[in-house]
Amino acid sequence: MENAAADVFATNGTPLIKESPPITDTPTPKKRSHLFHLVVLTLLMLTMALPGISTLPVIDRDEARYAVASVQMAESGDLVSIRFQDEARNKKPAGSYWAQTAMIKLFSKPGERKIWVQRIPSVLGALIAVLATYWAGLPILGRRAAFIGAAFLAVSGLVVFEAHMAKTDAMLLATSALMLASLTHLQQGGGRFFALLFWAAIGIAAMIKGPVIPALAALTLLPLWLWERRARTTQDAPSWMRRLLFWPGPILCLLIILPWSIMIWQATEGQFFKEALGSDFGTKLVGAQEKHGGLPGYYLAFLPITFWPATLLLIPGLAFGFRAVKGADRSSPVLRGMRLLLCFALPFWAALEIVPTKLPNYLLPVYPALALMVGGAAITLLAVKEFKWSRPISAVIFIAAGITIITAALLGESVYGPASLWPYGLAIAAIICIFIAGGALLFSKAKLGLCAAFLCAIIISPALYQVLLPSLSDVRMADRVVAEFRAKNIKLPREGGPAVLAHNFTEPSLVYHLGTQVRLGDQIELSRAVPPGTILLVDVARQDAALFQARVKEAGLCIQEFAKFDGLNYSRGDEVTLKLSEVVICPAVSVEAPQPQ
Repeated sequence: MENAAADVFATNGTPLIKESPPITDTPTPKKRSHLFHLVVLTLLMLTMALPGISTLPVIDRDEARYAVASVQMAESGDLVSIRFQDEARNKKPAGSYWAQTAMIKLFSKPGERKIWVQRIPSVLGALIAVLATYWAGLPILGRRAAFIGAAFLAVSGLVVFEAHMAKTDAMLLATSALMLASLTHLQQGGGRFFALLFWAAIGIAAMIKGPVIPALAALTLLPLWLWERRARTTQDAPSWMRRLLFWPGPILCLLIILPWSIMIWQATEGQFFKEALGSDFGTKLVGAQEKHGGLPGYYLAFLPITFWPATLLLIPGLAFGFRAVKGADRSSPVLRGMRLLLCFALPFWAALEIVPTKLPNYLLPVYPALALMVGGAAITLLAVKEFKWSRPISAVIFIAAGITIITAALLGESVYGPASLWPYGLAIAAIICIFIAGGALLFSKAKLGLCAAFLCAIIISPALYQVLLPSLSDVRMADRVVAEFRAKNIKLPREGGPAVLAHNFTEPSLVYHLGTQVRLGDQIELSRAVPPGTILLVDVARQDAALFQARVKEAGLCIQEFAKFDGLNYSRGDEVTLKLSEVVICPAVSVEAPQPQ
């Protein structure tokens, strides 16, 4: 594969750096440099993703639902239908569930609950995304810029968070980065292999999260085709896109998607597609689903935090991209590559700002393109002082976002964590503040500024996920329920223990820990037939708790409370007071015999 020349432009458009000629097959220091970069990126991503993967509790609600459905798939052996307890989960295709099920089969025993096992696909997805981003940057920016961009992606806040979650987003990011890599190589003269890679990424992405990545591909290629057509030069003619029509590619994509699609259609009589495309995906396009709404500008507002610490170079990165496409040399790989990156990031971003349903992770698929533009800006700054206005603005945003992250972590620890961790948290915060300030003050010395930004992330992330977040005991309500069962020597339902009826604390993490035998909310039926030993779980802080207590009394059940504790249901933002009671045999009522008259 060729290592195309990567030009970094100064203000006047003059190339500052030109990398060396293409790499040959002979062993050279440059070839070893690729291996070095790959090893460093792998170690960096694992350093960010692995701490806390086993100690971080199951996150309600999406992660818990994915985890429960995957456990049920592994236990039932049904790899077609997706279920949460007795309910069909017709929202996303089976790809992520298959990945988690495979890990459960490989690393767990029957009946075990090891959430770190189900998070392995997300760790691998994040790792593939970082390496694919490096690969995508090689033909348009060269080794150093591609390495810096991929490294920033590895430490960015949202990527690290999703690497810790047993969901779809990290794996979806991997398909997005692979698709970007196939397009950058095709644009710079790559062959049919990259067309096949493009279609494979589309097919796998569709099996993970439906039409999201196909929509990203369409919103990338159409504007790019129009832009390159408008350029009207031989070099810019979009003939390279025709290679995407290499016929085995679409067939490969269909072979990935169709088999399961046909089986799920037959298993659900088409209901899966009606609910997934209509009730789930379609609803998000026309309204704020599950109260996840926001005004246009939502993603722009959250990006400084979710992309941190790459925020330090975000605005210079975008400036680098726009400046590069104005270059005089229309055949430059940088110019054409920046067109592709801008079309990859901005149209999809604009579409998300319009769609009513909004969550920060929806923008994640365009992070590889943003990271590579950040890499281009970094290489420019390592050569000359550039970006006179965007550089200080970005530094201020970097400081503000960093302080916001630290403040939120310390507030969470002070309110919901043990007091013993306060000195540790303050020490970490002090160190990070020094590096945040250093990252901004040393921005005039680009290398020191970049090192400070990376050190911020490398210090805060492992501490956050390994120590601070797992220590927030007040938000780990399902774990505390399990602890109460263990303390009373009561078996969990999934271990053959008593039934559990959870009236108004219906978080999916409870089902994950206790087992699918748990009955939630309207699944509960109360009568004298409820056997002694059954556990009743009620949030007595809710208004409907008294109604449930009345139903228990009306059913003629006698109960005995054995645990009560306070906490926070952070999914709803509600204070919680959970009371655990056991159904017991009602004491016999003695009736005095009537006295003789």
